[in-house]
Amino acid sequence: MLTQVRIVGSGLIGTSIALGLTARGVEVELVDSDADAASLANALNGHASAPTPELVILALPTSAIPLVIEAEYALNPNSTFMDVGSVKNEPIVHIKNSSLPISQFVPSHPMAGREVGGAQAARADLFMTRSWIITPTAECDQKSQDLVKELIEGLGASVVVLDCDEHDRAVAAISHIPQITSTLLGGSLASMPIEWLALSGA
Repeated sequence: MLTQVRIVGSGLIGTSIALGLTARGVEVELVDSDADAASLANALNGHASAPTPELVILALPTSAIPLVIEAEYALNPNSTFMDVGSVKNEPIVHIKNSSLPISQFVPSHPMAGREVGGAQAARADLFMTRSWIITPTAECDQKSQDLVKELIEGLGASVVVLDCDEHDRAVAAISHIPQITSTLLGGSLASMPIEWLALSGA
């Protein structure tokens, strides 16, 4: 059962996770290399600490994982680690090149966000009814997976298990949908009478 969580990165996703967990009685510590961002996030979350976290969440850009992973593993050698990035092969490579055993790492991607970023945009209910993908490797132990699933379901999201390659293909395809939709919409608008377009304020 989750009682303490450490979150590295205090942007929209990290702070939203913190707010959601805190509302459920979990002790959450937020840290960030940007002192101002960390101060804002902790002000929102109540400046809690988590000296012995069961779970460490890497809520930062995938490219930044190598910059923090050794220090975080040294601080929390018995913790399960997870990320929340939108690609899944890259963080696995970073972890395999680090001291952290891959068995303690669960790659994940919450399918949630907002039009604005930063801690000031965070919401405790950001993940409610959303899908949250995990892509555990063959080496990932069941205890780590169960801990991450507990977190996801506790935040109101649904766990979806995918292979990391399938995840990256699916997300790449989904990212093109808005462009395809706008192109199709633009084509249909071009055939409309100008008077109709005027009704929309266009």
